[in-house]
Amino acid sequence: MNQLAHLIDDLEAEQMALDEIVATFGNDEWNRLTPAEGWTSRHQIAHLAFFDTAAEMSLTDPDAFAEQRRRADQDPDAYSVAVLEPLLELSSEQLLDTWRQGRRSLLHAFRSAPTGTRHPWYGPSMSLASMVTARLMETWAHGQDVADTAGTARAVTSRLGHIARIACLAFPFSFTNRGMSVPDTGVRVCLSVPSGGAWEFGEEGLEDSVSGPIEDFCLVLTRRRHVADTDLIVTGPIAREWMTLGQAYAGPPGHGRTPGQFAQSKSLRSRSR
Repeated sequence: MNQLAHLIDDLEAEQMALDEIVATFGNDEWNRLTPAEGWTSRHQIAHLAFFDTAAEMSLTDPDAFAEQRRRADQDPDAYSVAVLEPLLELSSEQLLDTWRQGRRSLLHAFRSAPTGTRHPWYGPSMSLASMVTARLMETWAHGQDVADTAGTARAVTSRLGHIARIACLAFPFSFTNRGMSVPDTGVRVCLSVPSGGAWEFGEEGLEDSVSGPIEDFCLVLTRRRHVADTDLIVTGPIAREWMTLGQAYAGPPGHGRTPGQFAQSKSLRSRSR
């Protein structure tokens, strides 16, 4: 199967997995606060619905997207609030239907778009594959907030490999986004995956490294878990700093989660060389 087609299919599968959770929600579940401060599950799905539409606009009407980007750049916080307001006014059924229609339209746009071109976004422009991966990452990350609120355990799938990769590629951005210099050396990443193998990134022999479950790595770099509440083994000062401030998504630095917020009988085993 074509690699891009497979990636788009994985995005669709991730969307469907989240849909299976929220499709059963009543109003109480929709309006329950998630771990993201001030956000309910309704906010989470509204966010996905808006940015799925924005991604399609980037592909099909870049001039209109440029105007959206201009508004976002003027006041990112006000923009984020304003774009959600119309969606939050919808009933739960209307919001769910809006998200479903928007994501179907986005998938069609992804499958119809020519390859080899870059598309504008709120951060750096992206290749088509990177944009698909970013939507998958966002769906999974915001889906985690919804799942945590609902008390639903999610399956660990091979789709996490896409998220781990975009998180590693965002290593320089994680530092520059905070006005910091990018370290001269990188971090070796070696993660265990559901198949029993290993997912690896970075040069062998680096002094700084991160290893452990791929789910924990993705949770930390989408800022859905503090590293102290995971089973990641973090070696070296650069790796420790990355695990504290790293983020796989564009936009201002996220606040992340506090230590102990999701302690699940897990402990960080961190050592220095």
